[in-house]
Amino acid sequence: MLFTKSTVYTLHALVVLSEFEKPVDVTKLSEITELPKAFLAKLLQTLSRHNFVKSFKGINGGFLLAKEPKDIKIIDIFKTMEEKDSLIFYCSNDESNCVRGRSSICAIRPFFSYLENEFLKIIENYTLEDVIRMKNC
Repeated sequence: MLFTKSTVYTLHALVVLSEFEKPVDVTKLSEITELPKAFLAKLLQTLSRHNFVKSFKGINGGFLLAKEPKDIKIIDIFKTMEEKDSLIFYCSNDESNCVRGRSSICAIRPFFSYLENEFLKIIENYTLEDVIRMKNC
């Protein structure tokens, strides 16, 4: 699978943010999640631009979820953070991504495309609330 650390770290940060009712600053969030502060700040800026989190400036500033966890779809987080058409297999859904330039005759692209589409069907209805619920099992 080709999910980057950005996606994994983002999901982790969002789960932790869901536990707070007031904005959490990057330093505290970095300490709680044990994620690199600079990298986490960059992820949160991306999440803010895409309306997953709200950003608050000032002495009591920080980040807070912009929506209820039940309204944040996992697929949307993945697509935002991965910034590519194919989420799992590099070449599966976009023929132009073929590293060999041979997508029209590729023997395995249809298989990977099928697997990716099945994966997308599975996760399209999962939300951050589902991830939180599973964490507490």
